[in-house]
Amino acid sequence: MFFRSKKRKKVTLPLILALIVLFCSIFGWGASLAMNHQSLTAGTKSVDKAVGNFVIGKDLYLENCSTCHIPIPPAVLPSETWQTILENPGNHYGVRIDGIVRFTQVLMWQYLQQYSRQLLKDEPRPKFIAQSRYFFALHPDIKFTTPVTHNTCIECHNRAIEFDYSVTNEQMSQK
Repeated sequence: MFFRSKKRKKVTLPLILALIVLFCSIFGWGASLAMNHQSLTAGTKSVDKAVGNFVIGKDLYLENCSTCHIPIPPAVLPSETWQTILENPGNHYGVRIDGIVRFTQVLMWQYLQQYSRQLLKDEPRPKFIAQSRYFFALHPDIKFTTPVTHNTCIECHNRAIEFDYSVTNEQMSQK
């Protein structure tokens, strides 16, 4: 009996130590991933803070759309407009967009659908930003001197190219 208990202790102690090391490794790895993700997103001043699976869709949206024009915040246009835009990359406002595969479209759609808005009942579907009710709700009492397009945002938001609409040029000049 005495011999058995010493043998059990010899086996149990290394097993417990191995489990502790394994637990600490897994916990440390998870904490490391979390801190790395926070450090990557800490400097980002995006219009919205995409989380979870939507981050990939947002990244694909920025990668594919901001090569030709500034990225438009999803909420500026309703989901229905975004859906129409994504369904036909072969005719994006008269331009053919190559390289967007179905998988990319689905991921971008999931992001845009999550962070855009729905049309109100009987609201006409805007095709352009200048037709968007929400765009003008975000810009009350602003008199636009030039026609509103996706490229005129930079006139007031100098960081729009970086998908940062949080500071206007006027606010920057007041600092």
